[in-house]
Amino acid sequence: MTDQELIEGILRRDRKAFQYLVNNYQKQVIKTACYFVGNMEDAEDLSQEIFLDIIHSMDSFKKSSSLSTWIYRITVNKSLNMVKRHKRRGMMLRIESLFKTPDGRETGMTPEPHVSPADFEHKEKCELLQAAIGRLPENQRIAFVLNKFDDQTYKQIAEIMKIGLPAVESLIHRAKANMQKHLIIHFSEYQKK
Repeated sequence: MTDQELIEGILRRDRKAFQYLVNNYQKQVIKTACYFVGNMEDAEDLSQEIFLDIIHSMDSFKKSSSLSTWIYRITVNKSLNMVKRHKRRGMMLRIESLFKTPDGRETGMTPEPHVSPADFEHKEKCELLQAAIGRLPENQRIAFVLNKFDDQTYKQIAEIMKIGLPAVESLIHRAKANMQKHLIIHFSEYQKK
């Protein structure tokens, strides 16, 4: 099915077109969302919203870029919106915890899951990487994630982000430099002595 046939099918509310859309884009949508929201469960839930948004807004697709670029753009925007909502919710929970009893009741804290010593180092490195990515300015984070985790070319990223190729190159270069500054303090073997 071509992009045009898919678009027309979705506009006609054709069940086969919906199924084709999900079958061909679901893995990539979930993978992209996961890098932004930080966990698979939220990414899977968000993917449902993303596909509904794609279906409901298909008539506004301008065809100035490819369908896959448009889908990436929706995925990135929805993922960033979810991250912003979670940050606001987290801040409210921290504020609410200030008014809880001193003995810790009703703090909403969940016990730490058991992690074996063999898994700890890998988990810690993943968390450090995720934190470094999370500290990047939004445009750097988008460009970096699309390039390094979704294997998008600089040209594709430029289309998704609606910026020029030199801007993409600059964003990714600055993202790498910023991540290096953040991560080097955790790995003493790479620090200058």
